[in-house]
Amino acid sequence: MNTIYTIGHSIYEIEDFVKLLKQSQINTIVDVRSTPYSKFAPQYNRETLKEYLKQNSICYIFMGNLLGARYEDKTLLFDDGKVNFKKVQETKNFQDGVMRLQKGIEKGYSISLMCSEKEAFDCHRFGLISEFLSKKSIEINHIYPDKVVIQQELEQKLLKKYEKQIPKIDLFNPNINFEEQLKEAYKLRNKDIAYNALTQEGDDE
Repeated sequence: MNTIYTIGHSIYEIEDFVKLLKQSQINTIVDVRSTPYSKFAPQYNRETLKEYLKQNSICYIFMGNLLGARYEDKTLLFDDGKVNFKKVQETKNFQDGVMRLQKGIEKGYSISLMCSEKEAFDCHRFGLISEFLSKKSIEINHIYPDKVVIQQELEQKLLKKYEKQIPKIDLFNPNINFEEQLKEAYKLRNKDIAYNALTQEGDDE
């Protein structure tokens, strides 16, 4: 099966970050931050990071313009101003970004998406990008300092978090299935973590 990894740079020392990448045999970082700079960890500013990764034989590609999570376009927002991930997934830019990832996998690159959040569950790389990729039979592995977590494990966490808000399979909802429950849980997570174009809050990087 085709595989893509994800990682959040957090405030790791850059040497420790590269060590994590090498442990998973990553040779290509795809930066999916809308703004590829960090106030709290300047070692992850675009130019600095690219040069350091190059010194460690890891390719850096910026794709925050295609796979980022900040949008101001009203057609891509919920009524409260938060970015609607499902609408983003339908855009040409996002589709082009996914196609580039797929071509990279086909060419044999070992790719990790990179954003700023340490916890994938709190980041659009899980709720926006990985959710979409997993439907294309791509296995998603999320890199943490002490482990690698598959997408399906985070989906179970997702269902657990929103179990009181998603529809139940019962006498009154006999046609509800797992896919519909998961879809609703993803939507709820979307609303909890998305960038808000009106208040300019959320998605710090």
